[in-house]
Amino acid sequence: MVSDQRYEHSLEHSDQHSLKCSTKHSDPAIFSETYSLVLLEKVTSETVQQALTRWIEEIRDWTNDKAFFVGHIKIFVDGQENLWLSSTGRSINIKHSKGWSEWSLEKATLSVTAIIFGTSKEALGEAAQESLKACLNGLNVKQ
Repeated sequence: MVSDQRYEHSLEHSDQHSLKCSTKHSDPAIFSETYSLVLLEKVTSETVQQALTRWIEEIRDWTNDKAFFVGHIKIFVDGQENLWLSSTGRSINIKHSKGWSEWSLEKATLSVTAIIFGTSKEALGEAAQESLKACLNGLNVKQ
């Protein structure tokens, strides 16, 4: 289901120049959640990074399969060390704090956001939560 809310936009550079887009755009669907991750046993930072990279890939693939458009997908892991993952639909950018590679997680805060054009908030939320649960399943997360 695509949102019926649409908008037009223009960009004015100076008195002499302005650009106007006459294309109608659907408002994006936004999935944004924060979770407290508590693991039943320590997990290497590399294992966590692989699981979260897989989530971005799955959301990106779901978006492409449905002919939607990725605005942005972001993940932030905040703990003793930090990890940032982001994608605008192609490659995945990965940054981490200095000690990330040597760290083993027991608990951290996980913030995830996906901004997708062409779908509803409900459909995106269902796909994102289902995929995240599957990707984190192997980490032995405390329920």
